[in-house]
Amino acid sequence: MMSVSSKELRGRAWARLKGNYWKSFGASIVGNIVGSVGLIFTAGPMTAGLARYYVKQQREENPEFGEIFSGFSRYGSTLGGYILRCLFIFLWGIIPIVGQFFAVWVKPFAYSQMYYLMMDEGLGANESITRSKEMMAGYKWKLFCLEFSFIGWILLCLLTFGIGWLFLMPYYEAAHAEFYAELVECHKLPSERREEGEDPFANQPAEQLVEQPVEEPVETPTEESAEAPVEEQPTESAPEDKE
Repeated sequence: MMSVSSKELRGRAWARLKGNYWKSFGASIVGNIVGSVGLIFTAGPMTAGLARYYVKQQREENPEFGEIFSGFSRYGSTLGGYILRCLFIFLWGIIPIVGQFFAVWVKPFAYSQMYYLMMDEGLGANESITRSKEMMAGYKWKLFCLEFSFIGWILLCLLTFGIGWLFLMPYYEAAHAEFYAELVECHKLPSERREEGEDPFANQPAEQLVEQPVEEPVETPTEESAEAPVEEQPTESAPEDKE
């Protein structure tokens, strides 16, 4: 399970942005503008490109600005993924009450890792959606808490008529890349962690890692050892007969 808190994820994201903030700011601005202007034709590829950019930044690979357009290299998958995601959420939304609840509060979180998986693992549109649902099982609430932790910043953005959101986007995107990295780590098998040189006991409780003292067996005295050794008394030799 993911033990890291939302505060720690945001802290990691902010640390990654140091020295790269303005480049990431420009990447987010251009990515969202191009994605919005082209609507359905560019929204998927640009979202996937931004996901790849921030994943590379999370891994300290110093991504180039052009990474935000990398989604166009897999245009069929990124466009198809965008259409399928919108279609599935729409179909859930036409179901009264329960379906609408799922369309707003469940399915967007279930599909949230689609673009990361598409660009990171080379999965197709439908396969990346399926994989995202599998990986997010049991972690939707964790992602909701991460997004809710930005509520204060979002309220400030509303006070600035949305202008503040432009400056918040790099921080928000970087935090979600940190979540993806942590999610991947949670789904790794112990054998994979050992291959990468990670301590296989790193996630165990601290009390299990403390070396327990070995109790030495206590020897119980036997009857023979309990008896005090008897000192040998010198024996007097019989006097010799003197003639």
